Amino acid sequence: MFPIRSKSRAGLRPTRLRPLLLGACGIGLWLLVWQYFVTVGPLRDTAGLATASETIRTAGELATDGSFWQVVGENLVMAASGTLIALLVGAVLGLTMGLKPSLSAALDPVVQVLKPIPPVVILPLALLALGPTRNLGVLLATIAALWPILIQVQAGARDVDPVALDTARALRLSAARTQLSVVLPSVVPYLLSGLRIGSATALMMSVGVGLLAGAPGLGNLILLAQQSGQGATVFAGTVWAGVLGLLLTLVLAVTQRVITHDNWGRGTQS
Repeated sequence: MFPIRSKSRAGLRPTRLRPLLLGACGIGLWLLVWQYFVTVGPLRDTAGLATASETIRTAGELATDGSFWQVVGENLVMAASGTLIALLVGAVLGLTMGLKPSLSAALDPVVQVLKPIPPVVILPLALLALGPTRNLGVLLATIAALWPILIQVQAGARDVDPVALDTARALRLSAARTQLSVVLPSVVPYLLSGLRIGSATALMMSVGVGLLAGAPGLGNLILLAQQSGQGATVFAGTVWAGVLGLLLTLVLAVTQRVITHDNWGRGTQS
């Protein structure tokens, strides 16, 4: 039996590595196509387009520059601050709307009207009020992260087992005990999903505010590079923005998997 088990485990390793290998091959193919089109392909005479090799070299040079990480830190601060504010507001409001049908009926039309409005729509007004500052990025990052968190928490609250709530009332559990033992296990997986989506959206918005309004951060670096004709820096900054978003998504996805499995998955199985 032991050789069979070790063989099955060994067989799982290629399966787990396969997505990584395919992803690496896809990135490599994309870089080759990019290099070809800009050097000898139809885009070779287009001004301002950097090659893949130039972009990679410039991205490496940025990574060794301490001031670049200060710029990245601005985006992380704006995204984290906006996500935290959205988490507090969205969790409380979503939980209340999910558990109180009357309040949900009153507020849901407002949410449905405001939710489709892109945060950049209020950018001109917010820019007049706050200027191209960090506060501007925090505001728009908050708006961007709010709706995914609110909607997910509301869905989690509505998914609470009514039988479990009735049992808690029959046992005369306190409101705090009911929230911890009945509501929280249902809401947390939804909350983590909303947090993962909302934080990534907040990070993208913090970059976009710098690009559109000149707020500090990676977007402003890209904007200044574009205005001065530094095509390689524009592409390298864009690549770094994508890398930051990817890393954030991966970290939050792993965190979500660990928390839901260790604290709720085992309890469900038992």
